Amino acid sequence: MSEELNIRALSVTAAAKLLKVSPKTIREHIRRGLPLVDKRIDLIVYGAWLNQQEQNLPARQAGRQSDGA
Repeated sequence: MSEELNIRALSVTAAAKLLKVSPKTIREHIRRGLPLVDKRIDLIVYGAWLNQQEQNLPARQAGRQSDGA
């Protein structure tokens, strides 16, 4: 039988495996501001954070274009 996962307290490795992304991707998100809960990843918080990042993307892109980048 498979081990039960607590989606509210995952390690980087466990979250990466569950989400089918590389641990490097998750570590980059942590560097960009993904909040940790007791040094663990909460998938509910992660989903909300990703949604917020996506909503802010057009504003960040517009800022880059107006800066001449």
